[in-house]
Amino acid sequence: MKQTSKAVVARVGGRAGVSCVLPMLAACVWVLPPAAADDGPFQKSIHQLDFEAHRDTPTSPDLLKGKDEPIVQLRQRGLITQPCATIFGYLPYWSSSQYLQFDLLTHLACFSVEVNANGSLGNDHGWPWTSVINTAHQNGVKVILVATLFDSDDILTLITNSTYKDIFFVNIKAKMLEGDADGLNIDFEGGASAWKAHINAFMAELTAYLHAELPGSEVSFAGPSVNWSGAWELEGLAASCDAIFIMGYAFWGSWSSTSGPNAPLTGGTYNITNTVLTQYAPVTQNNPEKLILGVPYYGHHWTTTSSAARASVISFISSTRFYNDQPNSQVYGVQWEDLSQTPWYRWNDGANWNQVWFDNAGSLGLKYDLATDNQLQGVGMWALGYDGSRPELWAVLDAHFGGCVGCGDFDGNGSIDGDDLLWFQFCTEGPEDAFPAGHVCLDGDCDDDSDVDLHDFAQFQQAFGG
Repeated sequence: MKQTSKAVVARVGGRAGVSCVLPMLAACVWVLPPAAADDGPFQKSIHQLDFEAHRDTPTSPDLLKGKDEPIVQLRQRGLITQPCATIFGYLPYWSSSQYLQFDLLTHLACFSVEVNANGSLGNDHGWPWTSVINTAHQNGVKVILVATLFDSDDILTLITNSTYKDIFFVNIKAKMLEGDADGLNIDFEGGASAWKAHINAFMAELTAYLHAELPGSEVSFAGPSVNWSGAWELEGLAASCDAIFIMGYAFWGSWSSTSGPNAPLTGGTYNITNTVLTQYAPVTQNNPEKLILGVPYYGHHWTTTSSAARASVISFISSTRFYNDQPNSQVYGVQWEDLSQTPWYRWNDGANWNQVWFDNAGSLGLKYDLATDNQLQGVGMWALGYDGSRPELWAVLDAHFGGCVGCGDFDGNGSIDGDDLLWFQFCTEGPEDAFPAGHVCLDGDCDDDSDVDLHDFAQFQQAFGG
């Protein structure tokens, strides 16, 4: 049954590597990269790698249009046109918004404004992106500003120094107001573990500050897929903000000694199922509405010693993009690995075998099923634009989450009738009497102000079908 869901997101990083012991696929295990056990030298996330690769790339021109236009306020979505769960997409400044289907998004995360250790802000990459913000708001999509910091020492300095922290709070609020942002996503990533012991308190303070200063704003955090060395206290992290965006990818990468899946659903010790059910077990069991499962719109390309799945690597070539992988997989022949439930393809260039492992509509649909089966707040992706003009990934989102009744469908049966009216009457407590995140009565919060009152009833009446 499709259900509506409301929530927020935030992000933190940390990476470890993966490899596979051959020859038997059943013997595949997770192999830590050097020093992973103590969170020493670590593997950079795709967010950081792509950011560094595009450090000198100008912001995409279509994001900078309409700079002199006023920013429009967020509109409420039509009663029958919203996704059934949170769909949280990162849009990097080097990507285009040309092919975005706003009816299949709930949150557009604009990546990013850079943060300094002393609380000042660095390059904001042309923020506010007025044209994109207005298109999102006109379609009822919340705009989330992403704040990035990718140095462990700088993160520790910022979040433990009260002066710098207060400066950051004031500066990021002002930056959000510049673009009428509806929330903030924190993407702080660094290998050393010292700062991770302090991040929950920092996020709790930041969330309380923004909730008070910008009522209705959402604060989210980008969290790891694996809690290496137990450095994260993930249940406390979930409690400290509105939501965690789980970076559910980079299980294989440039560091791997064999080719393999970027985001395996199953197989081996660590995979996406393990992430949801083991790494985040207390949150999944008690507060699943706090979790957004991130999936990759990118893959990895290696040259390998043979054509076999998970062959030994000769060299890592690059990360790839779905807009290339989908057509290339049709040319070379798409392979499917049952162990990880992911696709890949291969070809021989005359000198070496090449392998690309990626995710397509079929493998992403299985991950969406995992999120739905465990009643997570929703799903998201790194990154919007990496599918180009191709329709497949929008279609699988629509198939899993599209076409839900918006406000007032308390029982999730696709219609608003007498049973829902009874629920609405029960939940109506008047203005200023807010419900906590995840409360069932929020299905009657048509104007998204966390209470259920006569303003909501006006919209409820329009959709009532008897």
